[in-house]
Amino acid sequence: MQTIIKRLESLIFHLLLIMAVGLIAWLSIRYDAQWDWSAGARNTLSETSQQMLARLDAPLRVTSFAPENPVLRQGIREIIERYQRYKPDIELLFVNPERHPERVRQLGITLSGELLLEYEGRSETLRQITEQALSNAIQRLVQQRTHWLVPITGHGERNLAGAANFDLGDFGKELKRKGFQLQPLDIVTASEIPGNTGLLVIASPRVDYLPSEVEQIRDFVAQGGNLLWLSDPDGPHGLEPLAKELGIQFLPGTIVDANASSLNIKDPAVALVPEYPQHPATQGFNLLTVYPHAVAITVVDSQWEATPLLTTLPRTWNETGPIKGEISRDPSLGEQAGPLYIGIALVREITNDTTAHQQRILVMGDGDFLSNAYLGNGGNLNLGLNLIRWLTGDERLLNIPAKTAPDLSLDLSHTATLVIGFGFLFVLPLGLIATGVMIWWRRRRR
Repeated sequence: MQTIIKRLESLIFHLLLIMAVGLIAWLSIRYDAQWDWSAGARNTLSETSQQMLARLDAPLRVTSFAPENPVLRQGIREIIERYQRYKPDIELLFVNPERHPERVRQLGITLSGELLLEYEGRSETLRQITEQALSNAIQRLVQQRTHWLVPITGHGERNLAGAANFDLGDFGKELKRKGFQLQPLDIVTASEIPGNTGLLVIASPRVDYLPSEVEQIRDFVAQGGNLLWLSDPDGPHGLEPLAKELGIQFLPGTIVDANASSLNIKDPAVALVPEYPQHPATQGFNLLTVYPHAVAITVVDSQWEATPLLTTLPRTWNETGPIKGEISRDPSLGEQAGPLYIGIALVREITNDTTAHQQRILVMGDGDFLSNAYLGNGGNLNLGLNLIRWLTGDERLLNIPAKTAPDLSLDLSHTATLVIGFGFLFVLPLGLIATGVMIWWRRRRR
């Protein structure tokens, strides 16, 4: 009888043990608990990023164009998992760019591991995979405001939907993917520029504007409208009154850059810009951009707050003669030595009856850098998007606090380094040899 009871107790014990293990496994699947004990909680999203994720009301899809590299993919997966803890419907996919070259080319993917973020029909590509960069990219996708970009047509301007090398069709497609709305405007037939215009675009006209058309543009600017003006060396084409009102002038000729030859660029009329000022439009931007056949701009008695955004390197000048054969600067012809300005940002505060806002205008001495022929060179596309975001007021970045990691490095004094090195090279090997000899000697005595 006692044997039966013991066997029954043993059976009940093992059944309860199996049930306990099963319950623990079930709880581990249904509930997830994690603790971040790293210095500064660097493996946890900041409160700012968490609040931003809470505003997402639709799934977010993240595609990483990474080759079959376990180390690279695991690093990307760890960063995205931090976001998935707070929003589980974030989907992460990996695509080998070698197997999908056409898609990579269409999206302009150039770096291994570059991300494509998609949210409610809008998309954003991201090269720098950090919390600040990723959270700000998601923030831009969440923006619900509709920005109307209105390019002026009818004077041979570059077409934001055109396929010719001269046109800006590829840039226009990228703007649409970012959520911008494009509405061309022929001011020859329009009585006025629409009041809901978020950004008026003058894209390198080749025919002079009529005085009445120039007056419409000046009225738009006077009322506080934002403007992107792309110009070229062939002149402002009737927009001289606008340039005077803004307090700028275009230097004669075309910028030539002797530095371009170091990058095997044979055309001296291609200007390079490698550095940028600490301005909201270029903050954190560090890619080389190229500007073919650009015109230099100067600021003259401007009533605006003017900031040069794009400045050429030394060994540049505005060449007024034909660009062929051996050329050199001739000061007597008004050719000025660089650095020269290619892009000028103008801002001023506008106060209406009830509201106040900052009016923003950007004058560029080149339209080719955004054209289909040159958009993929260097960082031209990324810079163009940054400039549009600034002009439309979408350059605001989330303030992600920096998280230091003091436990990732070990700082030792010279003495400590010598002690550790001597210990591993001599003390430890001698200790192991002595231990072996002692064990051998004891065994031999038995």
